[in-house]
Amino acid sequence: FELYQGVVTAGYRFHDLIEGDDNQTRFCRNVLGRVLAYAADLIPNVTNSPQDIDDAMKLGFNWIRGPFEMMDALGHGAVATLARQAGAKVPAVLAKGGPFYKSAKTLEVRTTAGYAPVSLPAGTVRFSLTRRTLTPLATNASASLWALPGDLRLVEFHSKANALTAQSMEIVVRACEDHGAGILIHNDAQHFSAGVDLNRFAAFSEAGDWEGMDAFLDDFQQAVLRLKYCPVPVIGAPSGLSLGGGLEVLLHCDALLVHSNCVLGLVEAGVGLLPSGGGVKETFLRYSTDQAPKEAAWNTWMQIGYGTTGSSPQEAQTLRYFLPRRDRSVMNRDKLIEEASRWVGEISRSYTPPTAPIFTLPGKGALQKMSDFMDRGVSKGWFTPHNRTTALEIASILLNIEGEEELKQSEQDMLNRERAAFLRLAKTPKTRERINAMLAGDPAQS
Repeated sequence: FELYQGVVTAGYRFHDLIEGDDNQTRFCRNVLGRVLAYAADLIPNVTNSPQDIDDAMKLGFNWIRGPFEMMDALGHGAVATLARQAGAKVPAVLAKGGPFYKSAKTLEVRTTAGYAPVSLPAGTVRFSLTRRTLTPLATNASASLWALPGDLRLVEFHSKANALTAQSMEIVVRACEDHGAGILIHNDAQHFSAGVDLNRFAAFSEAGDWEGMDAFLDDFQQAVLRLKYCPVPVIGAPSGLSLGGGLEVLLHCDALLVHSNCVLGLVEAGVGLLPSGGGVKETFLRYSTDQAPKEAAWNTWMQIGYGTTGSSPQEAQTLRYFLPRRDRSVMNRDKLIEEASRWVGEISRSYTPPTAPIFTLPGKGALQKMSDFMDRGVSKGWFTPHNRTTALEIASILLNIEGEEELKQSEQDMLNRERAAFLRLAKTPKTRERINAMLAGDPAQS
């Protein structure tokens, strides 16, 4: 990971792309040398400010960092070397000395007339820039806690793909302890969170450390519960992928301010697992607000079993991951922090934490319909036998499988059910195979 201002920032170091002599490294060196030299040569012919070019690449092409931010990360001498090796001219702006961006009380950018404050339109905040002028209240390799104006707190995930770890949840708990006037859950990465780190589960599984896995899940659950019942408003402000455990964090916020490109879903069933950070509980709770227990259980079961996602806030409405009666969306992701901060102020004037719900689970009679559905799907080749195993474990959370009568359950009871079902699946060879296959093919998380 890369250190900036003493804080671990998201992603691998750029130097890892250019150190070595294999074919992939030579390709990266050539591409970076040409692209960064071309960008630097645009100063001052196209614009006097590197920020204009960085903003164009980030806003227009969804780059996480602009070319001049990359040059600062690599070092101007290294970039000049890359340019020469790629057969490109070394632009004069690289030889003038001084970083393109530097932090004082405000973040400044080096223009042709000298350093000037970074400029953004009124009402916009880009946290990747703001954070360079701040000192975190708490930080580790996976997340940081920041203080914002108005005595607000911001929880930022910044691990690879923003996969959630035990350290991520330590910062969530720290925010609940030092909550100020309100909490925002936000980061400025391409994706809010791809979910909980599957590598951690693979390690528990390989070691046969089921108690450790259960403790990890319990810590996650207790962290999101603390977030849900925090004495101040909590607003999630995600963009990009917000999947699995990432969505479970958001489901325990008081409200969401969602960028219009956000993808929301609980996708754990794809690797033979199920949501166990309160995702089943919260989905069922949302359906239960206007549906009878059997109907709410069926809809929750189908949705989580298929790992259905909403590729926009509007699509997520039908899944009840985005609630239009309390959640909002914005088109410009640079508006997320400003809008969420103002919204916290509005909510806090009459805020009271939610009341703990009581869940009504239908009797085991509903299990036959679910079992028949899966049997028919397996016979037709729609599902694998392990899909059936996964689906029926999801059902075990939602139904009173011990009797025909309805069963009242507390919120903690539901979380215990999630953990127990998760552990039963994690112990199966097929789930372990799926996790290992996903990690071998792509280190993305579930």
